[in-house]
Amino acid sequence: MEICGQTFGLEDWSNLIAIVTPGILLVWFYYSQKQSLSKDYFQEIEGIYAGFTDPIAKPNHAGKMYSGVIMNIRNIDNKGFYKGDFDFAETESCTINGQHTFNQLNDGVYSFFGDTRFRLHLDKKRHPFKTNENRTYKGSLFVVDHMSFPIDNTKLEDYLIAEYDVLHFRERETLKLTIKKVYRTGAQTLPNEILLHKSSGLNFEPYKNLKQVVFANRTRVDK
Repeated sequence: MEICGQTFGLEDWSNLIAIVTPGILLVWFYYSQKQSLSKDYFQEIEGIYAGFTDPIAKPNHAGKMYSGVIMNIRNIDNKGFYKGDFDFAETESCTINGQHTFNQLNDGVYSFFGDTRFRLHLDKKRHPFKTNENRTYKGSLFVVDHMSFPIDNTKLEDYLIAEYDVLHFRERETLKLTIKKVYRTGAQTLPNEILLHKSSGLNFEPYKNLKQVVFANRTRVDK
């Protein structure tokens, strides 16, 4: 074979293959590792998360306000797309006629879908409660009216309520949601920032405390 007046022989082809092969193997190894490790990571996302939030509503009886979210990520595919629902409620703790009571001022169940983007991290020992040592992953979460979108001619924006940026701290099993865009202001205003901790079955954790204080064991999304 002749290229630009020079003969490109069998030995040249052999040398070229020897140079290119390590690079091809390295790329193949990277993508195979990424595919395998991402599958393990995505499976960790599913579960129940909960966290207290800053109250939005004003108390009716000069009591103390408690606000929070219980979220259930129900399933996730091998590309990182997930869906689920969450319960957001606000409750006033107050004393009326000498009797202490919890009055629920706001309560709503919302559906959502979202995605998380996997990236490779160095494999090393990391302290779960030292935030700067956690592996972090970015994503997005979209709150929607419902999940029964029409199959044809779907304009997704017509069903969106709000969009959040999501930051996942893997070792802490914590999601930080920060509002990015409000598509439609409804009767219920959602928090601008939500910090959610995955339930581990502990006696004292946000999930169990929220169920008792904010939801009075009336949450509907944790089944």
